[in-house]
Amino acid sequence: MVVVASVTWWVARRPVPTTRMQFALDFPEEMSISHMALSRDGSMLVFVSPEENSALPMLFVQRIGSPDVTPLPGTQGASYPFWSPDNTAVAFFANGKLLKMSISGGSPQVLGTAFAARGGSWGSKGVIIYSPDAQSPLQRVNADGTGMAPATQSIRLAQDQSHRWPVFLPDGTHFLFWAGNFANLKGDRTSGIYLSSLEGKERKLIALCHSSFAYDSHNLYYADDQRQLVGVAFDPSSDTVSGGVGVIANLVGFQPATYWTALTVAQNGTFIYNTSVGAAQSVLTWIDRSGKELGRVGHSAVTSNPTLSPEGGRVAADISDLKANNVDIWIESTSGGGNSRFTFDPAEEVVGVWSRDGSMLAYRLADSEGTSLEIKTATGLERERKRYTLPNATMDDIEPNSWSSDGQYLLCMRQTASGAYLVLVPVASGEPTRFLNGKGSETNGQFSLDGKWVAYASDESGNWEVYVTSFPGAAGKWQVSRGGGTEPRWRGDGKEIFYIAPNGMLTAVPVSSEGTFSTGTPAPLFQIRGRAPISRTDVFTYDVTKDGKRFLVNRYVAPEHIAPLTILLNTPTGN
Repeated sequence: MVVVASVTWWVARRPVPTTRMQFALDFPEEMSISHMALSRDGSMLVFVSPEENSALPMLFVQRIGSPDVTPLPGTQGASYPFWSPDNTAVAFFANGKLLKMSISGGSPQVLGTAFAARGGSWGSKGVIIYSPDAQSPLQRVNADGTGMAPATQSIRLAQDQSHRWPVFLPDGTHFLFWAGNFANLKGDRTSGIYLSSLEGKERKLIALCHSSFAYDSHNLYYADDQRQLVGVAFDPSSDTVSGGVGVIANLVGFQPATYWTALTVAQNGTFIYNTSVGAAQSVLTWIDRSGKELGRVGHSAVTSNPTLSPEGGRVAADISDLKANNVDIWIESTSGGGNSRFTFDPAEEVVGVWSRDGSMLAYRLADSEGTSLEIKTATGLERERKRYTLPNATMDDIEPNSWSSDGQYLLCMRQTASGAYLVLVPVASGEPTRFLNGKGSETNGQFSLDGKWVAYASDESGNWEVYVTSFPGAAGKWQVSRGGGTEPRWRGDGKEIFYIAPNGMLTAVPVSSEGTFSTGTPAPLFQIRGRAPISRTDVFTYDVTKDGKRFLVNRYVAPEHIAPLTILLNTPTGN
């Protein structure tokens, strides 16, 4: 497919279409581009696009002006790539790790852990600064993997829910980053782009915004609250912006769940942006054990976390409202009876989990006070009730995973700076206790229907695997997956566990709990082809009916129309 890009010149303070040209970029017709990064010299673009056979995201490289698109093998699951200063290598995040690799070939090298990363930057002095997860302060590490240390812990403020989207300045010592919260309140005067340095002693507000950003040695570019692409001149020698904010485009791709904006810029001023967010659309799809598609529930949207009600007639899911820059939970009939919005706070509300009788939903809310667990009747006729709140000062997060069979406990994942672990939250008191004492991170905790077992995923072995332990005592541990696995789900009678293998294959394992717990041989069912995670709150890709015969999968769908990338060459500055 030939994508024709419109090229204009932009001058600081206001867009000035002094020249208009056109040229073509060749992309295969099926490619949908999401995260992208220009090399420092503007000659190459690395981008994330779904792999053709599995829909797993991976990296591709294209030289600007060339029709050739080169995949980078071994980068399945990739997100948020960024370039080395000499343009010979890229760093990226995949499978809970920060990695780097040469664009000329070879295997990726692990540099550190990153549970749910939010961007990175490779400075001219050989230091990488990155966001290891959605809540923690930024980390720094040398490009050879040594020298891991906190980068912004000492300058974190109590109101900060996140530090993310770092961008090194040319000196390799100072950097810009985004800090703030996700309350989505009007008049927010703290969330925005800040300046700091590797010494970690300074923090200066440069511009207020709720967006990732780019810097080209002269200008800052980001999305404003109306999803317009704007720019402002920035002088790092004086740490100040000058002139007014200029509107470059009336629309730019934006993800409200992460504050990610679809733009990238090189130091020479070459600039690329996308009016869409790429591979973000999905549709809830019924699939049988053979992989045959049986039908769809609702329409394609930016959807996450499908969870079937106990009787199977309803599904709760998160849906992004790109116009309102917000994410809410909706409840949809699985038989085509329509849907209804379930949450209404201007802040993000996600990860709805049904009580075992289907009368209640627990979910996660992130507002100006912090991150909290909420409970609300499924009819929506009563107000929500807070069960537990983590104040912003902790920079921790908590999400419900599963509701116990007796309705007394919520099994939740608590995300901290040191990793994630499962906690039990009593529905009556709301005070959590740690469920397991494993060495690695833990997620996707799932009670069996009879309440005697918990399946979960952990990376304690160095790779994500699925395990089972007993409840309430957590007295033993059995490994269920072989060669990696996440997102366990139980069959209703407890005789089978399903999980997603690293290659995107939905896998079934027969289990027996008669006497002692035991497992059979994992059997691959079908490629799940789920939408690539957008937010760290993408907890569930699918759910399964009680009989284990049908799966409701949040399946990726390619856009009907792939928006062209818009390219601006050598944007000048001035008045």
